Amino acid sequence: MSEKVKEKGRYVQKLWVPFALVLGLLFGELLSYTSALPQEQKPGPFGYFPEHFPTDPLFGLHIVFTTIEVALLVSLTVIYVKMYVETRASFALGLVVVLAAFLIQALLSYPLVAGLIGPVSMGPGFSSTTADLLRIGAYTIFLYLSLG
Repeated sequence: MSEKVKEKGRYVQKLWVPFALVLGLLFGELLSYTSALPQEQKPGPFGYFPEHFPTDPLFGLHIVFTTIEVALLVSLTVIYVKMYVETRASFALGLVVVLAAFLIQALLSYPLVAGLIGPVSMGPGFSSTTADLLRIGAYTIFLYLSLG
């Protein structure tokens, strides 16, 4: 293959980074909006969300950020599963295990999942906006470098 074709292929692959970010943002906004609606106005499956979800904008922001994190982690997991299937490299398998653990942790600490158990606290720590932004930044850089 010529260098021009390889370079174009790399450029197209790197479009997955903004695609994953935008997809996570859109789904996060949708979930954030529907979780803040009054119980009688919640459509379809969202009607089962309990009443105690906070209408605080910080909670909605946390939903959006966590959804972006999940989208990035799913993208990374798919990339490294594909790499492991192609190469059978133990390093790729190790990354799949670590990324799967991060994904499970993100899903279990997802504000809407945690909110099904009880009220979600939005104080400093793991649920803070700063922690969300740092994880999004790290996952975005990791995804970008993985597509290179």
